[in-house]
Amino acid sequence: MSKKVYHKNSKRAVSKIRKLHIRKGIKEERILFLDKVIILLYLAVGFFPHMNAFDVAITQWYYISIVNVITLVYLKFYKNFIEVDFHHKIAKFTFLGALLFLFISCLSIVKSISVSESIVFICILLNTLIAFFNLYLIVKDKLVELFLFIVYTVIGFLVIESLQVIHHFAILNGSEPRSGELFLELNPTYGNRNILAASLIVKLAFTFYVFFRARNKFEYFLSLCVIYISVFAILIIGARTAIYSLPIIFLILITGKFYVDKHKAISELKKYLTPLLIILSLSLISALSINKIHKGKFNKFADLVFTKKKKDLYRGEDIEISFASDSGRKEFWVAALNGFQSNPVLGVGLGNWKLIKKEELIKSNKNGNHFYPRRVHNDFLQVLSEVGVLGFLLFIGLFGLVYYVLIISFFKEKDKDLKLIVLVTFSGFIAYSLDSLINFPSERTPIQILGFLLIVIALSLLKRTDRISIHKYLKYGLIGLGIILIYLNHQMFTSAKYQMIVSNNIRGKNILEDKYKIGYDQMNKLYPSFPTLNFMGQPIDYAKAVLAYSEGKYIQAMNHLDLAIKESPHSLEHYAFKSMIFRSNKLYRNQDSSIHYAQKVFYQRPGLINQYRILKKYYVKEKDTLLLLDLINKHHSFLPKNEDAWIDKINFYLKYPKNLKRAFELIDSAKVVLPDSERVQGLKIFGNKSKTEIISGRDGVKIKKLKLQSVLNNASKLFSQKKYNDAYLEFNKGLQMSPKNENIRLSLALTDIKLKRYKEAIQKLDMVIQSNKVTNGKPEYNRGLCHLRLNNKEAAGIDFRTSYKKGFSMAKSLDKRILNY
Repeated sequence: MSKKVYHKNSKRAVSKIRKLHIRKGIKEERILFLDKVIILLYLAVGFFPHMNAFDVAITQWYYISIVNVITLVYLKFYKNFIEVDFHHKIAKFTFLGALLFLFISCLSIVKSISVSESIVFICILLNTLIAFFNLYLIVKDKLVELFLFIVYTVIGFLVIESLQVIHHFAILNGSEPRSGELFLELNPTYGNRNILAASLIVKLAFTFYVFFRARNKFEYFLSLCVIYISVFAILIIGARTAIYSLPIIFLILITGKFYVDKHKAISELKKYLTPLLIILSLSLISALSINKIHKGKFNKFADLVFTKKKKDLYRGEDIEISFASDSGRKEFWVAALNGFQSNPVLGVGLGNWKLIKKEELIKSNKNGNHFYPRRVHNDFLQVLSEVGVLGFLLFIGLFGLVYYVLIISFFKEKDKDLKLIVLVTFSGFIAYSLDSLINFPSERTPIQILGFLLIVIALSLLKRTDRISIHKYLKYGLIGLGIILIYLNHQMFTSAKYQMIVSNNIRGKNILEDKYKIGYDQMNKLYPSFPTLNFMGQPIDYAKAVLAYSEGKYIQAMNHLDLAIKESPHSLEHYAFKSMIFRSNKLYRNQDSSIHYAQKVFYQRPGLINQYRILKKYYVKEKDTLLLLDLINKHHSFLPKNEDAWIDKINFYLKYPKNLKRAFELIDSAKVVLPDSERVQGLKIFGNKSKTEIISGRDGVKIKKLKLQSVLNNASKLFSQKKYNDAYLEFNKGLQMSPKNENIRLSLALTDIKLKRYKEAIQKLDMVIQSNKVTNGKPEYNRGLCHLRLNNKEAAGIDFRTSYKKGFSMAKSLDKRILNY
């Protein structure tokens, strides 16, 4: 075995490279510059925009697939300058483990409900692994030369993103109170605030490399300024995982720095710990002093991490807060473990957890909308559920291996600068790992690339002990695979653009009645055949069904719904659509089918109003009060703060058991639960004397309607008793309550006729006819009758003929001589 050669200023063995061209130095500088360009391209993914796609992650993975191929071609073209090999056995086994994880992920497809969705996530996994491979080849032998560039690039992006956040909250919306609505337009290239905050805290770790090794006051104070604005930004974003990670990261960094320079710990305390504590305090004060909820008062820390909607900010009752709250993630984690238990070896299929049956989780999200839980909010449990125990062991093994390399390197490395690199990398990877425990960085491009760059740095800290070459055909194969991935990612991106167009058109519309600007045939042709689900996990065939139905293409709509059910059998939206079609569509009307689908949906999501109404009307019609009460109770329990749910329950007890005491108890309970609801606070029991039932007033409008009906019923009763003067007074009272009600005006006119006040009757009938609200011919017939009584036969004939044409029965029974007046 040949003896290793070391450079005089390096502890690493000098690589054996083929003989280079004469202008070696110039070429090496050029290669180093190109290396930096490639790293910059990868790290810049966080700034890549939506480009009108349904989710920014789709566009960003498309971008990474293109950068991957560019890098592979670059590595092939400059093969004499970049060693395409593994420099250490640990690096080799890391990539072999990654390939084995890829193989198991592909194997898990046999358990997938949607093969298409598994292919989507295999594309994401391949994009990640090729980027990992490319970055490893570039960095492994040039860590010292490239690390400072990586640091300053990351810091530059950190500053830009932090200032964007501060600008959004403090400048654009400085006068607005802190509320959930403030986050709607916050940095759309990250998808949501948790992802943005996670990216910032991982990048923040790199700032400490400059802070700890500052050679002059400028670098020292510059790094402190960067730490201040980034911590300030993280705090005002308010993502709890990132905020709770801050003290952990700071403690690791400070403790590690004291260990590195333990011989001068007191001076280190003064130089580093004191200013950091000041910076943290200033950042917290700054975060609490903007977007004040109450003028003249700082916000509370709880206001940062538990953001309320604007309408809830000034309610007297505080929302219950627990800083140890899992934000409902426990139900997600339980559902993930249930998925794992159903298929322990291969899991439920890569990318398919969102499609498996999760009844308890679905019920746990209590609102009146459909619920699509897409992610476990824990990458480790997501892998366990989707790829099984073998994939999970490999996944967790990768994290364990990185920590092993970093810890060993920290304690064995003698060079202080390299120790700082280890410390910064370790801190950044801790932040990434904590986010993996609570969120889903593996699916979000900017954090995933950043996380694998940290793994690359960790592996590059290992000194070269081997030269394990990679077969040249593998290089060509990777380029070919990269091109295939560009095509597949382009398909995903194209589909995502049309998903956005369709979503914007059908969102918030009545799917049974509304029309859309986009056409079914047009979108059906434009949608690529892959993928079959949108990025929310909804079948694209559902959207096609909505468009087809809006154009009266009912057969195509039902065919698409059948395909949607096949693609996502445990989602509820397509069953809900079918329940409404079978209830209201003349071609497909089938009560049994409508009830079947409505029950299937309702008993999993009792808050869905359409299915609740379908079942409620059916049980009322069937007079099945037991099922009706069970339905109302389930709906009310699911939506305990819904006004209509309370009122329906009150009405049930008023109408069926006629339990007035129970109704009053429910009204009192509703007023306690909904103290800010004017509608509930104004609830009263309103009795209608003409009926035996007692009805609960829904609101002021309902009560007015009931009072009006009572007046009209009394007027009609007096009219039938031939008490026309009294009836007239009651009808007139009704008209005052509802001045635009032409039926009441018509009743007044008919009473005038009975009282032989024909001219007054004609005036009222003129108004009724001009309104065009009563079109059955009755007003014209009675006006004709008035004209006849006043001996105006010509006018009477015109009115009688008009009434005849409108089909009024009394006009049709008139003598032809009268009609010819």
